[in-house]
Amino acid sequence: MFQVLYRSEGDQLFPPDQLGPLLTASRTRNAAAGLTGMLVFAQNHFLQVLEGRAENVVDTFARIERDSRHRNIVTLFRGHAPAGCCFAEWAMGFHLIASQHDMPRGFIRVNHRIDLTQFDHVTALEFLSACQRNTRNL
Repeated sequence: MFQVLYRSEGDQLFPPDQLGPLLTASRTRNAAAGLTGMLVFAQNHFLQVLEGRAENVVDTFARIERDSRHRNIVTLFRGHAPAGCCFAEWAMGFHLIASQHDMPRGFIRVNHRIDLTQFDHVTALEFLSACQRNTRNL
């Protein structure tokens, strides 16, 4: 199973009401490509893992890198996942962190916020897994 794990910042303030159409389109494309994954959105930052056949994951990530809605994209992991598929039940799982009550327990918060930019790939995967348990579908 090939994975790409990345974080990015919205190009401008990304309104949460635009997430629904984005997720619908992503889920359709991911299902057609045989991809699974998980997306977290917090304080205008995205944290996402994509899983599947290498060429499909790479193609999808290349499209994300060209998407003008993302900036400051940082690849945290790109390669064959030693644990295999972690998010098999989701074409694109999603968790919105709109308040401190949406954050999974056990992660360091500063002023009741989580700083996704401080995660390495291991912490990011742990965070995505914790968010998966509280996924909000749009």
